[in-house]
Amino acid sequence: MNASRLSAAAAARIVWALFLVGLLIAVVMLVRGQVGGDQLNLLARGWLLAAEGKWISYGNPMSTGGKAPGGITSLLVGLPLLLWRDHRAPNVVILLCHVLAYWILDGTLKRTLSPHERVLLAVLYWLNPWQLYFASFLWNPNYLFLFSSLHLWSCLVQRERARFWPSFLQAAGLALAFQVHASFLLLAVASLLLWWRRYFRVHWGGAVAGGVLASLPLIPWAIEVTTHPALVTEASKGFLGRGLILVFPLVRGLVYWLRYGSLYVSERMADFDFSGLLGSDRWLGPGLSAVSQTVLALTALVPLLANVRLWRGVRGPRPRGRWRARLTAPANVCRGDREWLKGYARLCFLAAVLVFGLSPTTIMMWQGLILLHAAILPVLLWAGALGRTHLASWVSKGTWIWAAVEIVLLVAIAFGNPQYRCGGRHTQRTDFGFNLRSDHPMMRELKIQQTCPWPLNVPGGWWPDVLPEGPSPSSPSGRGGSGI
Repeated sequence: MNASRLSAAAAARIVWALFLVGLLIAVVMLVRGQVGGDQLNLLARGWLLAAEGKWISYGNPMSTGGKAPGGITSLLVGLPLLLWRDHRAPNVVILLCHVLAYWILDGTLKRTLSPHERVLLAVLYWLNPWQLYFASFLWNPNYLFLFSSLHLWSCLVQRERARFWPSFLQAAGLALAFQVHASFLLLAVASLLLWWRRYFRVHWGGAVAGGVLASLPLIPWAIEVTTHPALVTEASKGFLGRGLILVFPLVRGLVYWLRYGSLYVSERMADFDFSGLLGSDRWLGPGLSAVSQTVLALTALVPLLANVRLWRGVRGPRPRGRWRARLTAPANVCRGDREWLKGYARLCFLAAVLVFGLSPTTIMMWQGLILLHAAILPVLLWAGALGRTHLASWVSKGTWIWAAVEIVLLVAIAFGNPQYRCGGRHTQRTDFGFNLRSDHPMMRELKIQQTCPWPLNVPGGWWPDVLPEGPSPSSPSGRGGSGI
């Protein structure tokens, strides 16, 4: 594949091939997906809706304390369970969201990108381990990728003129993301910055209609809060501006911005154990884990250099004002969609700086995923520019090597990562303990026990926050529901 000579038709064939490879791996992950504590909390909400018609008006416990607002979680998990009573049913919806997110990005950008850059998008986004790892199991952040792609699309199509449906979908997406995960703030702040710098226009009628409609699930939650204020008042961990004062939480978040565009995956994603396949695994799993955290860590230099390039070459009246000029440059100075994309990436980065700096807790790997689509843009645009120079052959070779390493990592994750295997070294249940203190029909009806059984009725064990408890050794007569 020569980057400078690749035709649109050839690029389309390569993109489809890469898409199918990634989709096949994602389906394998989905089939092998495991259920940890976070998943049990979500499945409990969905099962209560599907099996008993009980709608829980609030979401999972948040890292800052309290519960996520709104009952959209119960709908996202419960509706698939109406069609298929299996703990993997909601995962199918999540995978479809990821597929749709990629199609939206590809369809939005292919008119701006060269054929080689379109292939790069498939490699840097679709085959990205940071993306596909979260595409096949149940978790709140895993829904956010679709909102991200809709955000870029709606902003770009409204670059010159406000339109009803893009504004409707953007506002609805933000309102729904608010109910799914607190990291929606990254997209909300980015929207404010982009609108302030005139990167897109807003059709206020469409925005109000979308925001109001998507906020309807908040009404039962608001009623619930009046009788159970602990849903909100328990959210008191940390303090506002923690990242700015302690610095480390802010730096940690910005490092993740760089890692999203690299092969330097998190330690959690690189925890491999293939003993279930090989009988014993003394070397392969630990060795691959070590390589991913050392050798592949060097690939973070690529997005680092790409981001430096993104902020270089600014023309200003004096050198000191160049960076400020980049931060405040309005969209009307852009000379095309490519320059617009650079500005979009810069302002999303600035949104990350603001949100990570004000965050009351230390940033974790999943809390910036909603901006993954923006984090890869500097690498995409830089590699695309290099592909139009005398380095084109090197860029092509590098693209294939990058894709090959991604595929190896993804296959290793599908068969050796705790999220996609039962038993072995470490599991997804570690944070919640390995035992449940009670039992419930949901455990068998959703085939959780058949897939990878939990120890049940163990005194002192953990239990999902809204699921009623059955008889246990510590309570022969049983208990009522543990929900708030």
